[in-house]
Amino acid sequence: METKERKDLVAELLRRARGPEAEAEALNAVPDAPYEYVLEHLRRYVLMKYMLPPECAEDDIRALARLSLEVTLKLNANALRELDQATPCNSATSETTKKVLLLYAVQRDLRLPENPAALSRVKTVPELAQYVCAARRGFAKGES
Repeated sequence: METKERKDLVAELLRRARGPEAEAEALNAVPDAPYEYVLEHLRRYVLMKYMLPPECAEDDIRALARLSLEVTLKLNANALRELDQATPCNSATSETTKKVLLLYAVQRDLRLPENPAALSRVKTVPELAQYVCAARRGFAKGES
């Protein structure tokens, strides 16, 4: 890879890294935001974290993680599944790992109280937006 290509790649990665930050800031600026606002910004946050295009219509977080892996690793879904099955880690797939890391990032970036049991039940982006709204209502009331 040429120096110019390398510089361009680094610049693009830095630009993409700042995108989720901006969405988190928008969400943190309006702690009592309505669900629609949370869903809109959280969806953009998730797609940017996963380096997926904004027009991606998928809502399932594991499916988004799989798409992200396919894009970043340039693998198709079958090759990814075979690779995951060939690498035993107590049944933890790359999709699952990406989902867990995403949910942790949401919790951290949006300054939500820890609630791993409730967060682990989240399966889709709309459910995640509902979780964020509920967590913020509880947080505002002094609950954890």
